Amino acid sequence: MEIAIHLGAHLTDEDRLIRCLMRNRAALAAKGISIPGTSRYRTVLRRTAHEMRNIATDAETQEALLDSLITEDIVERVVFSHDCFLSNHRWAIGKGRIYPDAGAKVAGLRRLFPDARVEFYMAIRNPATFLPGLVEHAGPGGFEQVMGGESPLSLRWSDTLARIHEAVPDCRLTVWCDEDTPLLWPEILREVSGHPDEMVLEGVFDWFRGFVSEEGLRLMEGWLRERPPMTDLQRRRVLSAFLDKFALPEKLEVEAALPDWQEDHADILSELYAQDVDLIAQMPGVDFLEP
Repeated sequence: MEIAIHLGAHLTDEDRLIRCLMRNRAALAAKGISIPGTSRYRTVLRRTAHEMRNIATDAETQEALLDSLITEDIVERVVFSHDCFLSNHRWAIGKGRIYPDAGAKVAGLRRLFPDARVEFYMAIRNPATFLPGLVEHAGPGGFEQVMGGESPLSLRWSDTLARIHEAVPDCRLTVWCDEDTPLLWPEILREVSGHPDEMVLEGVFDWFRGFVSEEGLRLMEGWLRERPPMTDLQRRRVLSAFLDKFALPEKLEVEAALPDWQEDHADILSELYAQDVDLIAQMPGVDFLEP
C-alpha cells in the first residue's frame, strides 16, 4: 500500500490538486488509486495522529483506519491532501521558523500507516508573498498573529524541509516552487496520484482558468489535445509559450508588503528565497521538481 500525503503549503494550492483528482476519481480507482472525499479524512487524520502520538500503531491500526476512509475494494495507492496538516494558517510561523511543528506533524501522520510506503508532497512559496498572504488571511490583527515578533529575514524553507526529512527519513519528500506550478502542473498531478504517464486527466487545465485569458485557455487546450507532447519538457515549452502570450498580469501580480517593511524588503526576501531554493535543489532526501 502506498499513501501519498499532499501538505500544501498554505496559499499554494487552495485545493486545486485534490479537486482535479476527485473529478477523475472513477478513472483513477480503475488504476487502483483511491481519492477519498476530503470530508472523510481531514479532521480524522489530524485528530487521530494527535490522539495516538504516544500509542503504538501496527498493521491492524492502519487497516482499521483505511477501512473507515476508503470505499474501493482494490486499492494500491491512497491520496490525502490538506494544507492544514502542518498547522492552521495562524501558526504557520513561529520560533523563527516556517511550520515550527512540521517534524512532529509528519511523524504523527506517518505513524498512522506503519505498514505502508508513505510519501509527502509540498509546494513552497516566496516569503515575500507568502507572509503577506498569511497576514491577509488572518484578518484584523493578522500581522501580530502571524509574525509574533519574528523577523521574516530569518525564515528558510530549507530548514522546514530538513526537519520533515529528519522526522520521516524513510519517506519520499517531493517539493516544488509554487511559482513554477504553471509549468509543472500536469507533472505534479501525476507525481501525487501516481497515475500512468499516458493517462490524461479530465479538467487538468482548470488550474489555468482565471490566470490566462479565455481565448488563451481554449487555444492551449486545443493545441495540447491535437498535438500531445511526447515528453514533459515539450509540454513545459508549450505551456511557457502560451503563458507568455495569454497570461493575465493582474492575476499573477501579488502585493508583497507588510507593515514596517522598507521599500527593498521584498527584494531582499526574494533574493534569500532564490538562494534557499538553490540549496533545497541539492538537499539529500528531497526530490525537487523544477522546469
